[in-house]
Amino acid sequence: MPVPTADARRRELGDFLRSRRGRVTPREAGIVPGPRRRTPGLRREEVAAAAGVSLTWYTWLEQGRVNGVSRQVLDSLARALLLDEPEHRHLLELAGEPAAEPSGPVPVTREVRDLLAMVEPNLGHVVTRRLDLVAWNAPVDALLRDMPDRPSGEDLNIVWMMFHNAWMRDRFADWEAEARWLTALLRNEAGRQAGNPRFQRLVARLTATSPRFRAFWESHDIVPFTPSERRLRHPALGEVTLRYMKINVENDPDLSVLLHYAPPGSPAAEALARLSRA
Repeated sequence: MPVPTADARRRELGDFLRSRRGRVTPREAGIVPGPRRRTPGLRREEVAAAAGVSLTWYTWLEQGRVNGVSRQVLDSLARALLLDEPEHRHLLELAGEPAAEPSGPVPVTREVRDLLAMVEPNLGHVVTRRLDLVAWNAPVDALLRDMPDRPSGEDLNIVWMMFHNAWMRDRFADWEAEARWLTALLRNEAGRQAGNPRFQRLVARLTATSPRFRAFWESHDIVPFTPSERRLRHPALGEVTLRYMKINVENDPDLSVLLHYAPPGSPAAEALARLSRA
């Protein structure tokens, strides 16, 4: 898929603002329409006034002539146009601003948790774009059962665990290749996450505490996520090769479901079934 140019993003942002402005009625915005009003939606000057910006600047914004819009102004425009959460997030993405970090635990919907249960005895877990581990199914819990001092909070991140958890080093038969791949996968997110404090904090912590991560990170290698295979070693599994793939959560672009699975009837599938019964 081609990456939108800056001009295309500005035009798309202007088109989106015009469409939302035309959708909001004056009464919904708390404006009493006069008898001669012909505009079904809001006028530009009404949106500008509600958002606390000048009419000229807002007109230029709709015309795709503005470079760079602050988060504060974008949030004000979202309130003025009565945007719901997905529309607000879309506005931020069009302007190149990251969505707000959740203040508490990342919510995982019942439907996603149901999917994790449906894929058992295969391994299923939910991660953010930063590879924070936020939910997993019973087979993953069984896999992690012998992990001493299981991490929590910001340390519950796959990249952090790969470089700082001896259990992870023991479980991956190709640790160095896995660690390089995860670093390149994280580096692939760097542009999208440039304004995300949590992403920057993760990279800063890893760079300060792991010379191996720092060397891999400074190589600037990037890779997109592609389905493949990995070899795991585990007391309950032996050494097995599992396939893995990622499923994006459509109503939350920050979340994905990672699945590690084995072909039905294979020795690896039998090992996963034993793990679930353990």
